[in-house]
Amino acid sequence: MDIAHISNRRQFWFNSQKLISETEHLAILQSRAQVNPSNPVLVPNQPWESVSIAMNNSVDYDPQTGKWQLWYESFPAGVMVYTAFSDDGVYWQKPALGVCEFNGRTDNNIVLQTGYWDANATSVVRAPHETDPARRYKLYFWIAPAWFRPENPAHAATGNRIKDYSLNGHHIAFSPDGIHWTPKTDAPVLAGRTLKTFTAGSEPDATGEKVLGIGDINSVIFDEQRGRYRSSHKLDKLKPGWDMPRRCCGMAESDDGVHFEPSISTLDPDAADNAWAQSQGGLRTEFYGMNVWPQDGFYLGLLWVFLVNKTGQPPYGRGWDDGPIASHLIYSADGLKWQRLPVREPFIPLGSAGSFDAGCLYAGNRPVVVGDTVRFYYIGVRGTHGEGNPEKITSGIGLATLPRDRYVGWQGNALPGKLQTGPLTFSGQALHLNLDASRGESRVALLDGAGSPLPGYSLEDCDPLAADGLDQVVSWRGSRDVSALAGQALHLQFALRQSTLYTWQFV
Repeated sequence: MDIAHISNRRQFWFNSQKLISETEHLAILQSRAQVNPSNPVLVPNQPWESVSIAMNNSVDYDPQTGKWQLWYESFPAGVMVYTAFSDDGVYWQKPALGVCEFNGRTDNNIVLQTGYWDANATSVVRAPHETDPARRYKLYFWIAPAWFRPENPAHAATGNRIKDYSLNGHHIAFSPDGIHWTPKTDAPVLAGRTLKTFTAGSEPDATGEKVLGIGDINSVIFDEQRGRYRSSHKLDKLKPGWDMPRRCCGMAESDDGVHFEPSISTLDPDAADNAWAQSQGGLRTEFYGMNVWPQDGFYLGLLWVFLVNKTGQPPYGRGWDDGPIASHLIYSADGLKWQRLPVREPFIPLGSAGSFDAGCLYAGNRPVVVGDTVRFYYIGVRGTHGEGNPEKITSGIGLATLPRDRYVGWQGNALPGKLQTGPLTFSGQALHLNLDASRGESRVALLDGAGSPLPGYSLEDCDPLAADGLDQVVSWRGSRDVSALAGQALHLQFALRQSTLYTWQFV
């Protein structure tokens, strides 16, 4: 077996699977984020806001000042982008900014008026390496002049006020402060048919698939691992065996956040998704969107899984497909090829009947880590996707949290579970575990190439760990220092009794 060189990289269930050589009496525990009891943390309650907040939101946290800023949007009747501020990320203020006019007054928190009834997917990035102060913030939003239909009451309510925009696609606006925005209207940064596999019309590609174009949902982040901007967006595709196009996922990258490379298809519903949909009484599964973020050398994402139980009919067509939408956790080694968890279930559960997030739950742009907690902001909607008039469907912004890095764990029960790695080398001085052993105990052994414990590092030598902690240090007969073994090929063996191991790392 080849020797893995892990250095001091944190090892999760997601990125360590190739390191594991043996497991015994272990279960895989998938965590769920816990919703905040104060939810919803923000609702549309001002005269210039609709009753319904549109999909996607972006939250920015400045650890130096402890201040929070949130961008969100509402629809219909001329979608507007708003901002709100907070000292704790839970209680938000909507200041009178004096930036945009509404009914002859500017004492509101509006920062951009798109003029389009369905300008979805507001996505804001505070650019870490932008040299132009006027472009320190970038805001991405969908505009579709070709979709305007005067016979649609929601469209007619605003009129065709988007003639400045030439093409369907995701456009960009720039800001020096996150409040004053200047839209770029001449062309979208991601056009509706900017596709690597797109040829002409909707002709099949070499795989027999028809890729029809980039859809109206998009999330953009700055990927610190690659030093590039990453767009995760909806793709409409028609694959062999499908009777109609389905919503799928794609990705495009950019060096400057303005000029994006052609889109690449990244994730489609599979046979297991369709079987699940039919077991729930639905017709099919589609992916309405995806939010992605880098994590310790790999990638995590929240996939908007759409259980379609009714196909929309004319005049509005598939835009009114009906069914619930929930966010599922996914992972990837490179951000291109995505994998699902063993159990396909919502990472953030839908709310109870009648709650603001009972019908649809759209994860926000990317989570925010504050201390030992990961915060997930999301849009919750009481109704399902195609249910009735958006003006009558209440929604709001919710918050869910997870202890740091506790996404998936190896769980041992009454009979101690065994987790053993293949040969590896490390750098560092001590072994740190994110571990819940509060109901039992855990031990670790360091083994040589033959699988025998190194002298002084057997399970019996290990001081038992019997607490719940995000950063517990392993010791053997009172000593934590393993620096003398750094660079030496060895195996790790974990013994987990009534314990769950989430991550391990040499530091």
